[in-house]
Amino acid sequence: MAALGIAAPAAAQSTDAAAEDRSASSNAIVVTATRREQTLQEVPVAVSVVSGELLDNSGVSGVDQISQAVPSVTFTQGNNENNSSLNIRGIGTNVFSSGVEPSVSIVFDDVVMARAGQGFQDFIDVQRIEVLRGPQSTLFGKNASAGVVSVTTKDATDYLSGEFDAMYAEGNEYQVRGSVSGPITEGVAARVSGFYKQFDGMSDNLFNGDTYNGYEAWGVRGKVQIEATDNFSLEFIGDYRNSVSTPTFVLAKVLNPTVAEVNKPLEIDLTNTDVNVNTPPRSDSEQWGAQMNAEYLFGNDFVLNSTTAVRSYDFQNNIDVDATPALAPPADRSYFLWDLNKGTNNLTQYSQELRLESPDLGGFDFLIGAFAYHVDLDSTFQRRWVQRNAAGNVVPRSGQFSSNNKTTNLAAFVSGNVYLGDLNLFGGLRVLHEKLEWSVLRDPADVVVTGDIALPGAAGQAADFSGSASDTAVTGNIGARYDFGAGNVYASYARGYKGAGVNTAFASLEGTEPVEPETVDAFEVGAKVSTWDDVFSVNLALFYTQYQNYQAQAQRPNDITFELANAGEISTKGVEIETVFQPSKLTTFRLGATYMDAKIDEFPGGPCYSGQTEAQGCVNDAQDLSGADLPNAPEFRLTGFARQTVPFGDSSPVDGFVQGNFSYQSSVQFALDQNPLARLDDYWLVNASIGIESKDDNYSISLFVRNLFDQNLPQALSYSTAGGGRLTAQTWRNQERYFGLQGRFSF
Repeated sequence: MAALGIAAPAAAQSTDAAAEDRSASSNAIVVTATRREQTLQEVPVAVSVVSGELLDNSGVSGVDQISQAVPSVTFTQGNNENNSSLNIRGIGTNVFSSGVEPSVSIVFDDVVMARAGQGFQDFIDVQRIEVLRGPQSTLFGKNASAGVVSVTTKDATDYLSGEFDAMYAEGNEYQVRGSVSGPITEGVAARVSGFYKQFDGMSDNLFNGDTYNGYEAWGVRGKVQIEATDNFSLEFIGDYRNSVSTPTFVLAKVLNPTVAEVNKPLEIDLTNTDVNVNTPPRSDSEQWGAQMNAEYLFGNDFVLNSTTAVRSYDFQNNIDVDATPALAPPADRSYFLWDLNKGTNNLTQYSQELRLESPDLGGFDFLIGAFAYHVDLDSTFQRRWVQRNAAGNVVPRSGQFSSNNKTTNLAAFVSGNVYLGDLNLFGGLRVLHEKLEWSVLRDPADVVVTGDIALPGAAGQAADFSGSASDTAVTGNIGARYDFGAGNVYASYARGYKGAGVNTAFASLEGTEPVEPETVDAFEVGAKVSTWDDVFSVNLALFYTQYQNYQAQAQRPNDITFELANAGEISTKGVEIETVFQPSKLTTFRLGATYMDAKIDEFPGGPCYSGQTEAQGCVNDAQDLSGADLPNAPEFRLTGFARQTVPFGDSSPVDGFVQGNFSYQSSVQFALDQNPLARLDDYWLVNASIGIESKDDNYSISLFVRNLFDQNLPQALSYSTAGGGRLTAQTWRNQERYFGLQGRFSF
C-alpha cells in the first residue's frame, strides 16, 4: 500500500496525455455481449470485462480461476474437471450425470462448450473475457440460464509480431506460452499459439511418497484470417489440448475411528492437503476443435455472419474413494476398500449459427439469426469395492455401466433497438426446439473381476432402457436505456431457459424420468457512469432472478448414490458494483463487490442430511428446505486490483512496477441438504508482485507471491456416508503461500 502511494505526484501530469495512454478506459473497451460490437459503457447488460493483460497481471490462467477477477462468479471444484462448475450470482449446476448441461455457458470464440469440463481451458492469447451476468437465453441461447463466460482470443496481425512468457514457482510449477502472428500473403494472416505447463502437486501421499493434485498439460491453437474481397472475409480456427492430472480429494474430518486409525500419521482437519492412499488418482482429457467464421458485408451495410464448428472431448478418470492405504478390508464393516471408481466420457458436438445484422435504419436496427446444435455423448463407468460380510469373509463386489446422451437444439432469434433521442428501447425473442435422447445399459452379471458379485442397491440392478423428451420454448428480453451526459441507466426483463436433463449416472434405474427444464424470470436495473476524461467509471446493477424447476442433486441419508431432482423454486437477488479509477497512465485501481441473497424459495420435500433428526427438521426422510442457502453462494464477495508504475527516469530503458490483487468471500454452504459440516468460513486471497518492464512494453520480469497471508482453506467441501461418515475437501493451488518468477517478451 505504501508503494501504491507513489501515485500522488504522478497525478499532476497533463490530463490530455494521461487520457491518451489510459488502457483501462471503460469507454474504449469493445464487447460483444449483444452480439454486436459496443463499448462496455454503452451496452445495457451487466457484464464484467477482463482483458488478457489483466488476466496475466492477476495470475489468472484458466476459466476455473476467473472468480479471482469477477466478484459475481464462484467456482465449485470437484474431483475432476467434469465434476466442477461455475456459479454466477449464486446459480450453477454441479451434478454427476452426463445427461445434464451447465447453467453457466462457457463460450470460446462464439462456440458454446456442451459440458463444463470442456470449458475449463487454459488461457492462450486471450484478447478479453466477458462475463455476462444473469440469463442470456435470447442471444446466446444454449444452456445460459445463469449467465455466460465468453472468451475471445486475439486476431492475427498483418505485420510480424510475437509474444512469449514463462513462469516458475515453488513446487516445481512452470509454464511457457507463446504466439507468433503475421501475414502469409496479400490479404491472408495467421496466428499460432501454444502452451506447456506442469506442476508436481501439493498433496503428499504418505503411502508411497508420491505427490498428487498436480498436472501436466499442453495445447496449441491456430488461426488463419482471409480478406477474400473488400466485402467478404473468412476465419479458420483449430485448437488441440491434452491434459494429464492427479486430482483427488483430501480428508477434512472422519467420524469412523477405524478410518482415522488406518490413516495414521495423516493429520485430518480442514487445513489438511495430504493423502494416504494405495491407488494413485488419474484424470486425463483430450479435446480438439475446428471452426470456420465467415462474414459478408452487403452493399447496403447489412452484415451476414456464419459460425460453423465441430468439437471433440475425451475424458477418463479414477480415484481411490475409500481414501485409505488399506490393502485388505478391516473387520469393521462400516467401511470397505474402494479403489476402482473409473469413468470415461467421449463427446462430439456440432454447431452452426447464422446472424444477419442491420445497420442503423433511421432510428432502429435489428439482428436476426438461426442456430443448430447437436451433441453425442458416450459414457462408461466401473466400480469395485471389497468388504467383509457378517461372518468375516471377504466379499468383492463390482459392476459396469454405459450410457449415451444426445441433445439436438434448433432455434431462431431476433433482437432490435429503437432509438428515440436519448432513449433506447431494446428487446428480442428466441424460439427453440430441443430433443433429449438417452440410453442406459447395466448388467449385474457383468462384473469387473471374475468371481465378484454384483454391487448392492440400485448400482447392482439390471438396467436396459432408453427414452427421449422434447420441448419447445420461447425466451426473450425487453428493456430501456436512457443516455445522459456522463453515462446511462437501464432497466430490463429477461426470460431464461435451460433444457431438460436426465439422470444417466451409474445408479440410474429403469423408469427414470427426466427433470423438467429450468425456466428463469430476471429483472435488472443498472447504471453506467464515467467522468468526461474517463479517469473514473462505475457500473452498478440491482437484480432479482427467480428460477422454476432448478436442476440439482443431493445424497439421500445412508446412501452413497446421488439423485437428480428439480429443487422447486429458487431466487437470487442483490447488488453489484464495479469501478475503475485511473488517475494517470501510471496508476490503476479496480474494485468489484457483489452482495447477493441466493435462496431456495420452495422445496418442501428436500433431502435430509446424514444424521439429521426429526427435531432438526427431518420427517420421513425429507425436510423443508424453503429459505435455505444455495450451494456455494456467498452473501458477499469482493475483488480488487491495483498497479503502480514507478518511473526510473528518462535515461533508464526500464521502469519499475508494483501490483496486487485480492478476492474475499463470506462463508458458504456447499451442500443442498444444508449439512452443517459442509459450511466453509470466509477467507481472503491476496496476491502481489514487483518487477521491471521496458518503456516500450516489449519485455518485463517480476517476482510474485500468491496467497500472501497463507490462508489455508480448501476450495470446496462435501459430506458423504462412505467409510462410516466423512467430510472431504478439494485442495487448490492457492491454498498455501508460494513464490515465483515470471518473464515476458514481445516484438
